Amino acid sequence: MFSYEEIANYHCPRWNDWPDLGLYMDQVTRLLEEYVAGFSPADLSKHVTSTMINNYVKRKIVMPSKNKLYNREHLAHLYILFLLKPVLSLSEICDALTQLTKDSTFPAVYDRFCNAIEQALAQAFYKNGEQKVKIGETDEIMVALSLAFAYSMLTKLYLNKNIILSDK
Repeated sequence: MFSYEEIANYHCPRWNDWPDLGLYMDQVTRLLEEYVAGFSPADLSKHVTSTMINNYVKRKIVMPSKNKLYNREHLAHLYILFLLKPVLSLSEICDALTQLTKDSTFPAVYDRFCNAIEQALAQAFYKNGEQKVKIGETDEIMVALSLAFAYSMLTKLYLNKNIILSDK
């Protein structure tokens, strides 16, 4: 699991940070694992598996790959799913994404999601009793998603026996 400091300073990969070429499943799982594994308990050996991804495709939560290659849109959708699934049900995540993309493109929503997650983590993990970042997002769903994720991570760190509450 990421340290307190690593979570407070976490940077989400933006839309243009994802590879702009097709990746095979093993490359997808390895890449996503790098970004999301730190938010899960260390005793969980795999946080992202091909079985999970294949199930998301079968359930039509994620669009199927094209010629067994996954693109930037697949990676961004999967990233959101793997970040939020410890906090919300898959149907709730899908409903939120549907609402958020009604009036905007998915790449724009995805980058706003990344900004909101980073701001929420900075807010939840602020130091010295000062709130450094305020969520400036006007979209209530985005604010709720990001804060739910951030405070869930903070709670998990507090419940971990290796974390001292006074570190904050």
